Order: sequence, then C-alpha cells, then structure tokens
Amino acid sequence: MSVLAADQTLAAIQSRMQAHVLVGDQAALADVSQGPGLSPECRLGIYHHAYRARLIETLGDSFGHTLSYLGDEWFEHLAGLFIEAHPSAHSNLRWYGQAWPDWLDEVLVDGSSLGAHPEVAELARLDWALRRAFDAANATVLTLADLATMTPDDWDSAVLTAQSSASFLSLNCNTLSLWHALDQDETVPAAALLSEPVGVLVWRRDDSPHFRSVSAMEAVAVAGLLAGQSFADICDALAEAFPAEDTTPVAGGLLRRWVDDGLLAKAA
Repeated sequence: MSVLAADQTLAAIQSRMQAHVLVGDQAALADVSQGPGLSPECRLGIYHHAYRARLIETLGDSFGHTLSYLGDEWFEHLAGLFIEAHPSAHSNLRWYGQAWPDWLDEVLVDGSSLGAHPEVAELARLDWALRRAFDAANATVLTLADLATMTPDDWDSAVLTAQSSASFLSLNCNTLSLWHALDQDETVPAAALLSEPVGVLVWRRDDSPHFRSVSAMEAVAVAGLLAGQSFADICDALAEAFPAEDTTPVAGGLLRRWVDDGLLAKAA
C-alpha cells in the first residue's frame, strides 16, 4: 500500500482548500488538475466567491432592516469587509453576524473612510436582538396566578427570571423611528442623535419578537431583572436611583406589566 506524502493527505488538501476559500491562498491551485473547460483558478474561484455570497445572504437575512436602510450596494460592501475580518467560526450559520453590530460601531466613526453613522450599528443591534429573541429557547410564562401563591415573606428573597429571549438596548440615535419607517415602508427620516439615550426592551411573546421603549425607571428595573437580582433588590435600586419619587407603586406596576407582556419565566 502506497503512503501519501505529508502534503498530500486529505487533511492537508482540505486545509489548503479552506485557506483558499477564506483568504484566497494560492497553494490550493496545485491540488486542482488541469483539464478541458474551466481553469483551476476559475474552479476554485467558484468556491471562494460562493462562500462570501452565502455569508452576505446570511447577514441580509439576519439584518433585514439594516439592509433596507443601507441599500444593497452599501450593505454588500460593508458585509464584504466584515467577512474578510471575521470569517465564520460556527458550523451553524444562525450565529454568524453576532459580532457585526460591534464591528459597525468600530468602523463607522469620525475619521474613517466610511464616515460616522452610529445609527447603522444601532439598527443592526436591534435586528440581531429581535432575531435572537425569535430563536430563544421556550419557557413556561409566569402568570398572575403564580404570583398569587407567594406569601409576603417570599417577596423578601424572590428572584424573578426573565425569558431567555429578553435583552436590553440603549440607543443614542432616533433608531426606533428609522426602524418603524423601514418596517412600514414609509419615508425614512434623517438620522439624528437624541438628547439622551432611550432604553429598549426586546423579548418574545408567544411566537413573535417584540420590542418597546422603556422609561428611565423601568430601565433601572430591567437592568436588575436581567442581572438576576431579587425583586426586593430591584425595589431598593429604584428607591436609590430616584430618591425624590415614591417608587413602590412604580415597582408594582412594572411587575404587573412584565407579567402581562409574558416577559417573565416560571421557575422550574
């Protein structure tokens, strides 16, 4: 039985093929035989370009509103730059693009050749949060009937659990106005910075992702909820953050809204 040279094993050939697909390494050309029809360069080029086209398609599916805002040409240009810097590291394409909002934050800034466009990263962040909410694991929703079984002593240590679909965003631009205009196929307003950030809660209710802006008080409470704080600690955090306000009824109202929204998961 003949023994293959170290550089002719299947693993070595696959490694060269991967290097060509990812970064255009030319060593793989030697593994492709000359023959009638397409040249080795053209044959390998099909895989090189198909890989990028598939990742761009994946990004377009995950970041639909970002695509609509940028248009095909700009979206594909930015997506191409991102792909070169961040090749896929997952066997499941569902996770490809997780780093894209942060990457957009880094490249669309003052002084870059692309200019400052913070709203693009925020649109991408909202797109990703909604996609993540859609794919999140199911859980039994906490109901008012469940809360009714709790005693006053239970509330001293009760920890409310948000659905795994829940996330919180802080937006500095009129990103919600942009998103709604894109969603309704209306005239998209000019991007603008807000006078102060707006908090946005994202979660899935039944089978549909939802999002809504939150008040400054709810932003503090949601931060505690997502951090796994007890409800008593959340109430304390509200009282500390807003000393001039009576936050007790506010906390009760937020709890009721979270239950009505299906935001909370029932403990196992």
